[in-house]
Amino acid sequence: MTRLTPILLSVLLALLVLLSPVVARAHAALLSVTPAEGVLLDAAPTEAVLQFNETVRPLALTLIGPAGASRDLTAAATGDSTLTIALPDLKRGTQVLTWRVTSDDGHPVAGTLIFSVGEVSGAVEVAAGDPLVAGLLWGVKLLMSVGLVLGIGGALFGALAGLSPGTGPILVRLIGLGLVMTPLALGLHGADALGLSLSGIFTADAWSTGWATSFGTMTVLALMAGLFGLAGLSVRPLAFVAVALVAAAYASAGHAGAADPRWLTRPAVFAHLMALTFWLGALIPLLRWLRRADGSPALQRFSDLIPFAVILLAASGLALGFVQMGDAGFGGWRTAYGRILVAKLALLVILLLLAAWNRWSLTTPALRAEPRATGRLRMVIIAELILVTAILGLAAGWRFTPPPRALAMVVAAPPAYAHIMTGEVMADLTITPGSTGTVAAAIWLSDGEMQPISPQAVTLSVSMPERGIERMSREATQDADGLWHVSDLVLPLAGEWRVELEIRLTRFSMTRIEGTIDIK
Repeated sequence: MTRLTPILLSVLLALLVLLSPVVARAHAALLSVTPAEGVLLDAAPTEAVLQFNETVRPLALTLIGPAGASRDLTAAATGDSTLTIALPDLKRGTQVLTWRVTSDDGHPVAGTLIFSVGEVSGAVEVAAGDPLVAGLLWGVKLLMSVGLVLGIGGALFGALAGLSPGTGPILVRLIGLGLVMTPLALGLHGADALGLSLSGIFTADAWSTGWATSFGTMTVLALMAGLFGLAGLSVRPLAFVAVALVAAAYASAGHAGAADPRWLTRPAVFAHLMALTFWLGALIPLLRWLRRADGSPALQRFSDLIPFAVILLAASGLALGFVQMGDAGFGGWRTAYGRILVAKLALLVILLLLAAWNRWSLTTPALRAEPRATGRLRMVIIAELILVTAILGLAAGWRFTPPPRALAMVVAAPPAYAHIMTGEVMADLTITPGSTGTVAAAIWLSDGEMQPISPQAVTLSVSMPERGIERMSREATQDADGLWHVSDLVLPLAGEWRVELEIRLTRFSMTRIEGTIDIK
């Protein structure tokens, strides 16, 4: 086997993963539902429609009727980005449709649609996913990453610079930890996707669900990486193959590798993991070498190679960060994903500062075998290992946080309009967006001749008494555009809302006009 063989194998593995055909885009976002959320229908619908921004695969669809009885409708769903669910004969009362789907990045997306037929009855409480499963999934994925990245990276360092006596068994235990955690993470992923309790990991559904997502591919590649990593401790060229496999594993699943454009994101994830595995994997072997008098060649080899790894890590990380944050602007940094990214970047800056101190202040005297510099270098490497664990832990938390680019795909509902009038006053009311939640209202007022008027004050009131929502009143303010505005108005339910405008024309004259507006 020539020296080029491992590199050629690594490139081939990268191409197989990065150039595999894909049809979906990224983390799925729900765009619309039919029937509308919270609507009261006169007749029972025959189907429900969930429209997403990309192709999804249904994991679990459950209909809970007014009496609390549930029916599994997973097999009744058809479609790709638009799921059409055939509904059974619905009884009178409130219906609860819970759904879980998986997007192309392997992460589950869940939600609940509540609507009523004929009358509003007490809605059944819907159980959320088990937080214990989510917590264990985070912990297991952290241990998986620590084991595989540090163990396989250590094997790569051994192939490049050799290992000191006693280091090999440590790396074997690390890779073994990764090999044990990898399939366990698959089962927990399936249980979490289905919203099962911890005991659900012992069911076939949890494992088949996890296997059917992109994490099934990741599991296979990660297990292969671990096995090649173990072999690479004896046959050094195989360590290069192991690093390529672990990088391909992380590029095959998750938010980053599933984002568009994939010609950029998947190679970026691959390069990011290659550089990260070399850097982090070198820490334990270096720590062991620094205990010996003959460790200078290994330290020099690391010092020569680490600048290339840091440059590759920074370039790929910047590319992925720009893609994931999308056009969210400053608001993207206030999301859960953005906060994790800020914390990770802060730790990474500290790690880079320690690495710079190592290279520019400690490495040269340590190569001269100065005891004080060698001792400080060992302490800094221990600090780097602690930071590395924290960074990998933060990265594992991204499993539960859609990136801002995915949140931005949720298209706001179009505005809702209403024209209400008396013989004296006419009003054009616009509510944006025309859907449930926090909205803004804009009101244009004119007289019977459609000429603008300038009242002294305007009050907007909305209500839905048949649903138990009494009148909510807000004072409107007039802006330079001539419109009267009400902001931060909350409309919790879809359907027909009663609208009343109280318009004070003069100090002694006031008029009221009423109408309705349909909110989706």
